[in-house]
Amino acid sequence: MNKKEPKIIKKEEIANILYDKFKDRDYINCYIGSNAAAPTALIEALSKSIKQSNKKRPFFKMIHLLLPGRVPFVDQGMQDKVKSYSIFSAGEVREAANDGRAYYLPCTLGNMDNVIGKGRRYEPDVVILKVRRNDYTGEYSMGLSVEALHTAIDHAKVIIAELDQDMAFTHGQSVLDETSIDYIVTQGVKPVYDFPAPDFDKSSGAEKRIGELIAQHFIQDEATLQIGIGKIPDAVIGTIKNAGFKNLGVQTEIYGDGLMELQKLGIINNRKKKLDMGYSATSMVMGSKELYDFVNMRLAVQMRPCQYTNSADTIRRNTPFISINTAMGVDFYGNIWTAYIDLKKYYGGVGGQPDFIRALDDQDYGVPIIAIKSVTNKGESKIAPAHPAGVSLTASSYDPIVVVTEYGIADLRGLTQGLKALATASIAHPKYRDGFLKSIFDNPMFTKPFGYIPGKTPPGVIMYSGDTKI
Repeated sequence: MNKKEPKIIKKEEIANILYDKFKDRDYINCYIGSNAAAPTALIEALSKSIKQSNKKRPFFKMIHLLLPGRVPFVDQGMQDKVKSYSIFSAGEVREAANDGRAYYLPCTLGNMDNVIGKGRRYEPDVVILKVRRNDYTGEYSMGLSVEALHTAIDHAKVIIAELDQDMAFTHGQSVLDETSIDYIVTQGVKPVYDFPAPDFDKSSGAEKRIGELIAQHFIQDEATLQIGIGKIPDAVIGTIKNAGFKNLGVQTEIYGDGLMELQKLGIINNRKKKLDMGYSATSMVMGSKELYDFVNMRLAVQMRPCQYTNSADTIRRNTPFISINTAMGVDFYGNIWTAYIDLKKYYGGVGGQPDFIRALDDQDYGVPIIAIKSVTNKGESKIAPAHPAGVSLTASSYDPIVVVTEYGIADLRGLTQGLKALATASIAHPKYRDGFLKSIFDNPMFTKPFGYIPGKTPPGVIMYSGDTKI
């Protein structure tokens, strides 16, 4: 029996294939591979066909994570034919969601498989993704983004891939047999998205302070790391790089230039991980061209679905585990928010932050750190008396988190509500700190410990005492 091979088609044929396959359907659920490996050429071709069609056709529901490039299916006027259901957004999709032309689908990365699984509301009919082929084995790799693609492929009726031989071939659970793909596009494919590598030695004073505090008080030899992407995580990487740590491991949802830097230096070697020893495990890779060259064919960086990288069992088995993420803000109650700036302005999504926070609900497993600068670029405090009303939270007051700003550490784990308020206010920017502390001290609802007086450092707080200037 001959092995099934993907049928080579032109990208302009996608819409007709799908319309013919699902002609009796009212709608089509389409899961799109996302992040750096977004299949932009297929997105643009399908969007163009949908826009130009004048016949009654099934409605498209596009389920996806971050789409960095052009996303024409969220253009004004497309809403009666297609709609975005975005679990994480940026750029055009974020703008469309704030304008009421796209849906934000709240979901943690670790729970995506349960949203798109068999019999669920968003069970895919179609999967569109980008792949790279191994010329020696004939296998295909999903390259830079695995996310929930395996579950999507398992349940979809049509799998369409664009072949990008310039994308990194990654190992692990990114590998697909050719029988998993129905149609493949080889012409007119657009490249993956790469981003300038950060300079880990040129963080701002505030960012360096945060990195110093985390490295000094939480990082230890043989720890397993999950580190997000951004200026503050970059500063943490810069500090770790120069701190002499050994035998660190990686279990993360997204692997960026910083983790590559530490792995190149041998600081990350994964030798002491209890689970997945010997390689960094991640679900997505996003960053510079150098990063993509580094992960290409490298067995020391392997891909896993988010359901695995973000599962509580996986995280807890790799103790001591250090999770470092950032947020829009923190309030006196210990609530954390990331998806919204305020109730009228959607920003991106909760990502996997809640997965790691709740997996580390016992100090024996490790520590979930929220690292934020004390003020925004406009000078507004990121520490607030209360979170913006109605916004979704990535951590609530009952979640055991540690907050770090450039002014210090507020370890909120095990603190009473009054102490949480005092601790968070204590690491606010000096412009706001005294007013915050006075309001807490004057409010009887925030029960203070016996004998506490204003100006005394409350339990759970370590103030910054280094030499880095702001």
